[in-house]
Amino acid sequence: MLIETRGLSHTYMPGTPFQVEALKRVTMSISAGEFVGIIGETGSGKSTLVQHFNGLLKPTGGEVLFEGNNIWTGEMNLRGLRSRVALLFQFPEHQLFEETVFADVSFGPRNLGLGGRELDERVRFGLEAMGLDFSAFKDRSPFQLSGGEKRRVAMAGILAMRPQVVILDEPTAGMDPRGRRQFMEQVSRLHREERLTVILVTHNMEEVARLAERLFVFYHGEMLLQGRPADVFGADSLIKDTGLEIPPLSELLQRLRRQGKGVRTDIFTVNEAAQEVLQLYRKECV
Repeated sequence: MLIETRGLSHTYMPGTPFQVEALKRVTMSISAGEFVGIIGETGSGKSTLVQHFNGLLKPTGGEVLFEGNNIWTGEMNLRGLRSRVALLFQFPEHQLFEETVFADVSFGPRNLGLGGRELDERVRFGLEAMGLDFSAFKDRSPFQLSGGEKRRVAMAGILAMRPQVVILDEPTAGMDPRGRRQFMEQVSRLHREERLTVILVTHNMEEVARLAERLFVFYHGEMLLQGRPADVFGADSLIKDTGLEIPPLSELLQRLRRQGKGVRTDIFTVNEAAQEVLQLYRKECV
């Protein structure tokens, strides 16, 4: 396993009147090359969880392992871990600060001691992986870009580090539908072509159902459920009890299935759902 937790617990402000148990004995694993989604209502422990994966938070109980090694033993270099397991926070464009896009995207690799041609190649890879032309963007000021372009430049800075794992914590918050779709299409392509391990924390159920191979559902600091999107959203009453919404397409197909219609319920795109309903209509009209 690439990332693993064993009985992971985390308590904020322990021993004070403000003590909060954010994670409770979480055991889970993520394999190399997976695209997983972590979902749950606000305050369920999602962001706390992923900040343990690269050592930004230290467990108050249990273990976090990367490639089988406990990240908090002396054998693990946390700085090296963070270049391999990168975390993109919500509204990452607020972290842009350099005068040019090139300087911002190259900040991480420069701090690893890279320079010259290798540095140029890293920046080119990061920008073009996010659909931004290297020549057109490298000398521009980050502060003159659109909101969607800023978000993609921030992601390019992560990718320029060439991490094995990218953790995205609500990466499309505040973006318009077109910008959100473009951003996630680039991430999905990187997952497919580069075999990048992607961990997506989101409230967007339609997006995560369509993109993720496996979901983890969190509720009050505990992992309530895990499995393929079709299986997780198939447990619709349990999901709704957590305060989450079932993707509308899933709800429609599940209703048809409960009425005895022979439709698939593992469909999460409008085109596929339309084809499934059209086939059902044709069968029933024969």
